[in-house]
Amino acid sequence: MRGDFFSKRQVIYLRRLTTDALLISLSLILFLVEGLLPPLMLPPGAKFGLANAVTLVALYMFSEVDALIILLTRIFLAGVFAGSPTVIFFSVSGGLLSLAAMILLKRTKKFSIVGVSAAGGFFHNVGQIFAAMFFMNSQKIFFYLPLLGTCGIFVGVLIGLLSKEILRRLPTKKV
Repeated sequence: MRGDFFSKRQVIYLRRLTTDALLISLSLILFLVEGLLPPLMLPPGAKFGLANAVTLVALYMFSEVDALIILLTRIFLAGVFAGSPTVIFFSVSGGLLSLAAMILLKRTKKFSIVGVSAAGGFFHNVGQIFAAMFFMNSQKIFFYLPLLGTCGIFVGVLIGLLSKEILRRLPTKKV
């Protein structure tokens, strides 16, 4: 009988849980810091989404499940801190569609992390536009998609480049 307190499986689970908790914390900190920054030259509703770099890194370094857990937990906690169920609704709509698109493109192995991130930025805005159409009961909001979608692609490229650099600098050992 081993004298260790935890089994090897439990240690792996605890490491993964701890890593996810740290990434969720980092993601939430980036979300909150971005909210403190002065508005940049982006159209209304567009932001850089620095917290999404954490989700993208988790998708490439760990697993789709880890990325989903990090994304949904950050969205829920950010919504609680922002004090609005509407924020959660819009964020979940954009975040889930974005993550689904990124997972599908990553699985094809035909797109770089920058391309996957650019698509994620675009689909995040698609999800939010559809949420706004539902929430406001108006299809006119759809005409905002070309502007917001273009910003999403641009920001997605920047987040992809940042994530690529983060992954290059991190050790390759998975938890």
